[in-house]
Amino acid sequence: MSALVSVVVPSIGSSGVVFGRERTFVVEAVRSVLATAGGDAAAELEVLVVAGREMPPATAAELRALDQRVRLVDYDAPFNFSATIDLGAAHARGSHLLLLNDDTEVVAGAGAGPGWLGRMLDACGRGVGAVGARLLFEDGTLQHAGHTYRTSLDHVGFGLPGDSAGRGGILARRREVAGVTAACMLTPSAVFDAVGGFTTLLPANYNDVDYCMKVRAGGWSVVYEPDAVLFHFESRSRVAGIRPEEVELIQRRWLTHLVDDPFTPVAV
Repeated sequence: MSALVSVVVPSIGSSGVVFGRERTFVVEAVRSVLATAGGDAAAELEVLVVAGREMPPATAAELRALDQRVRLVDYDAPFNFSATIDLGAAHARGSHLLLLNDDTEVVAGAGAGPGWLGRMLDACGRGVGAVGARLLFEDGTLQHAGHTYRTSLDHVGFGLPGDSAGRGGILARRREVAGVTAACMLTPSAVFDAVGGFTTLLPANYNDVDYCMKVRAGGWSVVYEPDAVLFHFESRSRVAGIRPEEVELIQRRWLTHLVDDPFTPVAV
């Protein structure tokens, strides 16, 4: 039986230039998911776009016209990524949540056999609380192959060629990691509920680090799936910036657990 996956996409409907043309990020992100995962035998889909009050009405209408599986959930408050994720999850009906940034796009043809979402579902087996993907920048270099936590909180393989296998093939194989980014994260709904979802005390940064640490503290593992490949046009849909209070909070909560990484060597 196929699993129902609820894709949760927070968005204010931002636009920008990618690959030389103007795009509305959320429309293209949702379109790419529907085009590449909609026929995956492993999964049925619903897409929940958590629409900020800044979203243009024309963008909302375009999203609704994409597919009957797309629903909009209104979010009428200042931007808080964690709060939008929690709101989307509250409206979700699926056994799994796929948390997805609106500035992403599935890489066409990535993965063999089961599709990229089927691969993530397969990786999200017994005892697994979160699964992340291989994310590429617009220029094809690697943005994310899992998180590594050693006081500084970093993306594994950052800046390497997108198809790099890494030392001993570490970037090319499914494996347990310290954490994964919420730019593309699959998590069972039951796990999300059990750990209390995302904390709204971290509205922009480190909320996914906190979530992965809660998942691991609860006895579940976090896994990286290399055959799920997406572009992540990072910071094109919102202004990046880490506030000192966010650093203080994540360190206060987890610093004793962020000094060593048992899963990823220092050099990959």
